[in-house]
Amino acid sequence: MKRRVILNCLYALCVFALGGCQSLSMPQFWPFPERERTTYHTPAMRSEAVGEFAMRSTGVDSPEQREITDQLARQIQVEPDPLVRQAVIKAIAEFHTPMARQVLEAGLSDQDEMARVACCDALGNRAEVESVPSLAAAVRDEKDPDVRLAAVKALGQIKSPEAVKALAVALDDRDPAMQYAGVQSMKSVTGQDYGPDVETWRQVAAGQTPAAPQAPSMAERLRKASPFK
Repeated sequence: MKRRVILNCLYALCVFALGGCQSLSMPQFWPFPERERTTYHTPAMRSEAVGEFAMRSTGVDSPEQREITDQLARQIQVEPDPLVRQAVIKAIAEFHTPMARQVLEAGLSDQDEMARVACCDALGNRAEVESVPSLAAAVRDEKDPDVRLAAVKALGQIKSPEAVKALAVALDDRDPAMQYAGVQSMKSVTGQDYGPDVETWRQVAAGQTPAAPQAPSMAERLRKASPFK
């Protein structure tokens, strides 16, 4: 009994060391063996330990898998280091549980832009229609251009009419890079290729069916292939 009390006290001290002024009532999660609780671990060591959780994914939703993702969710809530949070994001993305998607969508509001990019990438790889509203909000409201581009790319991996409508915001952007990314994602979602014209893709986003682009004539193809201009 005394040993357990001592370990609990040491655990509380470790939580303070990692979480700053966080309350002792925070969810308990520690990715290291019990015997190492009295040792301070660097962010790189914590990231490596968290990464080992990804290997425990079975690819199915089960009580055991939910317990792991619940633990990872509690960890990311109190983790002060952005690199470790990115590691948690990559680890939890391997799990197919409701909590995993909720953490990734919530991570779109992380203070670190690279963590937000990692969440976009993970949501795109999962390609779940339920994530379209969160990704659409990132395209619409996000200030960092890299995060917005990542959200547009993620939408391009979700084959649904909702993703097509969400990409309209990228097509209306004044940034040519954003427009280009929007067109590429629209091609991926629809399986169609109406060329690079943004206005044509705006019609697609609005639910219209533009005329198919005319194939160039033989003379035009030869002219473009000729080395003499």
